[in-house]
Amino acid sequence: MKVLYMSHRYHTNQTTIMKGWKENGHEVLFLSQYAGKVEDYTWVQPVVMGYAALFRAFDYLYVHFLKRKDPFAIDMKLKFGIPPLFKIAKKIKEFKPDIAILRERSIYTICMYAICRHYHIPTILYNLSPVWDKPRKKDLAHKLVWKLTPEYRITPTNLVGIDFTGLIKDEKGYWAPFLMEPQLPPEKKSYFADNRINVFCIGKYQERKNHQMMIEAVEELLPKYDLHLTIAGEISNSFHEEYFRKVSDYVRTHGLEERVTFLKNLNRTAIAEEYQKADVYVVPSTGEPASITVIEAMAYSVPAISGTDNGTASYIDFGKTGYVFEDNNKEDLKDKLEKIICDRERLVRMGAAGYRHVQEHFQFKNYYGQIETILRKMKVSGEK
Repeated sequence: MKVLYMSHRYHTNQTTIMKGWKENGHEVLFLSQYAGKVEDYTWVQPVVMGYAALFRAFDYLYVHFLKRKDPFAIDMKLKFGIPPLFKIAKKIKEFKPDIAILRERSIYTICMYAICRHYHIPTILYNLSPVWDKPRKKDLAHKLVWKLTPEYRITPTNLVGIDFTGLIKDEKGYWAPFLMEPQLPPEKKSYFADNRINVFCIGKYQERKNHQMMIEAVEELLPKYDLHLTIAGEISNSFHEEYFRKVSDYVRTHGLEERVTFLKNLNRTAIAEEYQKADVYVVPSTGEPASITVIEAMAYSVPAISGTDNGTASYIDFGKTGYVFEDNNKEDLKDKLEKIICDRERLVRMGAAGYRHVQEHFQFKNYYGQIETILRKMKVSGEK
């Protein structure tokens, strides 16, 4: 089968999915709107399509002048970016995909969906909105967007957090989880380097990643436990640099230089080395659409902790492979972290359970089965 993907960028969380397609004899073309700072092209080299010339000019004006003080101005193009239509149509016509998977409900996707329908290509939406969610908005604008984008969709998010109360299931939304190759089995994993508990987290140096809260939680546990915290983050603009100065100043003024290590812009090899040294992994972020790192940690036999405002918090088997704490609640984060670190033998057992969890639930067969189900549904209903 020939599979076409389109996304704003080729994110690391797509790597194992691409590997699965290729190893099972399929051909993949991945079109991206731009290239990220850190990407893994081991299995697929994305083709950067960019944006229409007129939109590029507007985007430059918007980011550098109209919204120059807004750290999120660069994200405007993700919803409103206009693709180079003829360039994309030519690429699709040449590739002749059997199926197209398009990221997010956006102007870019609306345009590509129209092209795919013209060539009678079955098309699936891929976004991070959970399968179980609050009732859909029914205003005219939302109805129009849903009409102009694929009806069936896949998402790596089953629900945000772990509570189903008040949520409704999207009958045409299918949970196709992020995938992760098992990396380090528990029998080969070394824990407690330097006879201390090593806590690890990854996230861009920005406010919503809650590095400050993470540092404070570790600081307050230090009188009882020998801990070291390593934070690996991306710095790619002035806003990241400003936030990094803030958290690093806190560490310096509180005398935590020996307890907290900051790392910047690590490649995948360096990230893997940090997982190998870690004993516990934490996603302290708020507003986290879906972090693949919870199963990335488990693949290295490391128990994981996540806040509830994370689309992959439900990937954690609560109390067995890790814990989920209440969003933005430092005291609950401390409580869940202490539940793991207070018993080193139990920590090791949780790491082993996480490794098995990845083996059983986050492999290509789990993802591909959902694609097959949707294709069968589309054939029955006549959807394209």
